[in-house]
Amino acid sequence: MSEKFFEWLQGVLVRPVETLRDIAREKPVGLALLVYLGVSILNILVSVYSDPSMADLDELMYQIGLHIPLLTIIAVFVLVVTTVLSVFVITGLVQLFARLFKGQGGYWELFSAYCFASFPMIIGIPVSIIGLYLGFIGALFSGLISFGLAIWVIILQVIAIRESHSLSTGASIGAYILSLLVLFAVFFIIGIAVVVVVLGTVM
Repeated sequence: MSEKFFEWLQGVLVRPVETLRDIAREKPVGLALLVYLGVSILNILVSVYSDPSMADLDELMYQIGLHIPLLTIIAVFVLVVTTVLSVFVITGLVQLFARLFKGQGGYWELFSAYCFASFPMIIGIPVSIIGLYLGFIGALFSGLISFGLAIWVIILQVIAIRESHSLSTGASIGAYILSLLVLFAVFFIIGIAVVVVVLGTVM
């Protein structure tokens, strides 16, 4: 299976339908998680190190003799853990709604295809790095490319749902949107609860 890894990566970019269908059938769960984690961690590192406030705090740590950028390490660790948990959760939600739409696939078929669908985000890493050195124009260019990549990945994720569950495109979009709405509702409720607790403590 590992010999197909690079073929799958290339296929996601140039022939996504057949490739994601094949990935769903083969269920390379470990490789899929590796792709998702690799792309996510690299994007997180670029985001963290391009954040001016993070750089200032790390510089302060160096000045006081702490030669390990602890804040950066903690931030990256928290983001990585959150990223790992989120992909399992959102796959579960999509799986639930896909089954409600009469989908035929299993969780790991969907998980494998869904994780590989994130691979094009790797393109945003060098774009973001280049954008850091080009000022406003670079930031604008990087933002446009990142937006385009996000749309591309969303389309690939919908294809992953469709190919892993033998659904129509409309049903796949429905399952995808419903899962995002549930996530939004959960985070909204958590946010309201936190605000209520903080206000209750202050008052």
